[in-house]
Amino acid sequence: MNFIKWCLSFATILGIPALSYAFEIHLTQQQIKEAIEYGAKYKGKEVFGSPEVKKACFGEYPTGEGGIIMSKYVHTAVISAMLNAKDKVITPEDEKAIEESTTFDVVVKILDEDVKIPEDVQIILVQGSNNILPQKTEFGMKGKDSIQSIVGVFQQDKVNPKSNTTVIAKTRKGQKKYKVDFSNIK
Repeated sequence: MNFIKWCLSFATILGIPALSYAFEIHLTQQQIKEAIEYGAKYKGKEVFGSPEVKKACFGEYPTGEGGIIMSKYVHTAVISAMLNAKDKVITPEDEKAIEESTTFDVVVKILDEDVKIPEDVQIILVQGSNNILPQKTEFGMKGKDSIQSIVGVFQQDKVNPKSNTTVIAKTRKGQKKYKVDFSNIK
């Protein structure tokens, strides 16, 4: 009887990693090609409603305030989707840059009346007692509505990719908090 319990416990432990993604710091060539094909399947902005990319979105992104965790896989899929909408593809040079990158982006959309320079927004990732700051913050795309994208560039080795995370976006007028489960993001 104990042997059966042990086997079930062991099977349960082995099954957990198969169910969670935890975005990868290093993608293989096969994973990059998979992400490129995934993005090509959902051309343009359709990609934000796709199952894998939607898991990386938080708040009301992409239509309103909120944001997206741009893991390597999600970033590659989004680039591929946007290029495919223009009948273009990711180049081998782009693939190499993706493969060698040691950072990921967190894009947050904020009402632009709160933002004059990128430093007007502070993006913080909170994992347990760790507050993780970006290595740099920059403007992203500006929407037609009065919403501005801010991009926080984070070192991948500073975060736990299997952790629940709170994304905090602070401006002079206040802050927004979003809960994100990194283990759901591919």
